[in-house]
Amino acid sequence: MQVKPYNYVSVIYSHLMRDISFKEWTKYICELIDSNNLDNPKILELASGTGLVSEYLHPIFPEMVLSDISLSMLKQIECQNKNVVCCDMRDLPFKEKYNFIFSTFDSVNYLLRKKDIIKMFKEVEQILSDDGIFTFDVSLYKNSLRHSKVLNRKGTTKGMKYFQYSSFNKKNRIHTNKFKIILENGIIVTEIHKQKIYPFEFFFDAVSKTSLYVSNCYRAFTFKDANPDVDRAQFVIKKGKKC
Repeated sequence: MQVKPYNYVSVIYSHLMRDISFKEWTKYICELIDSNNLDNPKILELASGTGLVSEYLHPIFPEMVLSDISLSMLKQIECQNKNVVCCDMRDLPFKEKYNFIFSTFDSVNYLLRKKDIIKMFKEVEQILSDDGIFTFDVSLYKNSLRHSKVLNRKGTTKGMKYFQYSSFNKKNRIHTNKFKIILENGIIVTEIHKQKIYPFEFFFDAVSKTSLYVSNCYRAFTFKDANPDVDRAQFVIKKGKKC
């Protein structure tokens, strides 16, 4: 039987994120919804993973739709949401419009080519309602510099031993996380995850190639303006051209 390592890495990620306050993250998302005057929003989450945010959002917005490219991650979603779609954010299958589309956990950084980012924006452009917003967070250069060594770690969870090796190549701006997992039966599986740490200004340029525009760009988890020197930024994208 073929071992699919992503089945195990998704469990490891859920374990590693246990210290993150998803309740506070959900509060921030709700504040973004309120600040943009979206009443009774129709919500789509991109790259939802195992649904760690939707676990808190779903009781508030039970009709929200979750999507991710990984079927194994979607199968781990524990909330009662039945609106789950396995798809690539670069090729969205949806026909209806949404007025709140969001992505968390710097998932956008997993798109390693500039043309893939632009493709994602063009896909969102097709399904975002005229009064809607698309919001996502990105990891920036300083974040990788600060955390590349911290993310070298090991531990155990659900009978598995794991080792995470993190490195950041400043030249090609690729942040790599390699996972080595030893299962209870002694089988070893490995998986390599790569993120592209794009320059801050790139996202503004990429959005400009569509009918979308950057309405706001905040320091992550705040409503203060971001700049190239912050660790993480939260983009708020709208349709039309900025006045």
